Amino acid sequence: MKRDLLNIYVCPVSHSALTATAAGAADLDDGELVSGAGLHYAIRQGIPVFLPPAMLTPTEQETQTEYDASADQKYDVALDWQFRSFYENEDDVRERMLSLLALDAGSRVLEIGCGTGRDSFRIARKLGPRGEFFLQDLSERMVLKTRQRFQENNEQRLPRIEYFVSTARFLPFPDGYFDAVFHFGGFNNFSEPKKTLGEMTRIVKQNGHVVFGDEALPPWLEGTEYGEVIVTNNPLFKNKVPLDCLPQNARDVSLRWILGGCFYVIDFKVGDGPPPVDMDLPHKGWRGGTMRSRYYGRLEGVTPEARKMAIDAAKARGVSVHAWLDELVRRAAASDLDLASGSGKKS
Repeated sequence: MKRDLLNIYVCPVSHSALTATAAGAADLDDGELVSGAGLHYAIRQGIPVFLPPAMLTPTEQETQTEYDASADQKYDVALDWQFRSFYENEDDVRERMLSLLALDAGSRVLEIGCGTGRDSFRIARKLGPRGEFFLQDLSERMVLKTRQRFQENNEQRLPRIEYFVSTARFLPFPDGYFDAVFHFGGFNNFSEPKKTLGEMTRIVKQNGHVVFGDEALPPWLEGTEYGEVIVTNNPLFKNKVPLDCLPQNARDVSLRWILGGCFYVIDFKVGDGPPPVDMDLPHKGWRGGTMRSRYYGRLEGVTPEARKMAIDAAKARGVSVHAWLDELVRRAAASDLDLASGSGKKS
């Protein structure tokens, strides 16, 4: 790990600055990173591991063990079989997904769940030498495998590439650091999907891109022979598309189905808070009011007769029901409050 990363990485829990226990060298091959709150994170073989044991959920522990065991061979064999089984060209599928990131040479990108690097090489080539590329995985062995492949490949004109281990629920970066975040193929194993998407979105700058996807049988294939065969082969296809987990600042959301129509890909831009809307723009028509007043100004119900009288009275005055009721309630409430406080007592 290069020492200048201390100016980038933050504590994934508190987002406070980190210090290194090892002094002097430009690169940190081992040692620890320590947060101001006293949390310690190991550096092993030059890779920071932002995973205190207590941080992992039981689901993450199980996933980590599974991926550690499959990093050397089984993982790639399974993926090769997956693409062949759906008669899909892996290069075409992955390139179409990555095009959704709208990357420029020099972009700053994080890949969540890099696996053995099957998307990582493609992303790196798009970024070029001016780019900045961070690769994450829950499995330390997966990260080491991907780093080894980059080192053995010896490609030229690649971006700055950094590796780290963490859970996707807690990422060691300040708000708005990246132009884009990409993840494909492990979302169904995330123990807190809504929190994870919120964290992925937090670290992307406004108008930046988030692209992620995983297995999910589409509704039109549920209950069919095709769907039952797919789900029996891999129960992860029972998962539903997690649209309800998207953050409220997601903009321009798109959903696509790929790989035999059995995998989803969601992409969106990062906005600033909920979508913009003028909640105080007056409605036209007899009811009047605004979106805000209709929501926050709801009162107890009245009899049908009283409601009709109010509508007729407002019409006779030439104002909306909202304006007529608002004036009436304010006047009556002020009078009663004055009487209650003593200022309006009659002599």
